[in-house]
Amino acid sequence: MTGDQINVLLVEDDEDDFILARDLLGNVPGVGYPLEWVRSYDAALEVIEQGRHDVYLFDYRLGERTGLELLRACSTKGIDTPVIVLTGQGDRETDLQALKAGAADYLVKGDVSADMFERSIRYALERSQADRQIARLAFYDSLTGLPNRAYFHE
Repeated sequence: MTGDQINVLLVEDDEDDFILARDLLGNVPGVGYPLEWVRSYDAALEVIEQGRHDVYLFDYRLGERTGLELLRACSTKGIDTPVIVLTGQGDRETDLQALKAGAADYLVKGDVSADMFERSIRYALERSQADRQIARLAFYDSLTGLPNRAYFHE
């Protein structure tokens, strides 16, 4: 993430939803949101492993796979970039599944405004940064910066 730019990867199999996301992010003042788009689970894994993005937007339905499966695969690989799950259906069960799988947020495509999109991305990034800071405080000495006893026990 640079000062004026937040790099976003959208994993979405529907071009219309890509265009909608691109247009919404294009309406956010002040910060640029370059949006890269991939259509499939497998292509997404390849791009994600390159580590070029600040936040990921995963569609819940990706053909025969789901965005939650992709989220779990990222978690297994130790990728901690925040993920926001997008879906066309706003049911509570899907929302809870996404958050339990590690998503930073869950948005319903038809109900998203540019402001809501931007806020969700900003909050996801701030939470991720706070989580990293907490982990650093838990496992490293604040004075020397060296790993502490908890780090070695882990």
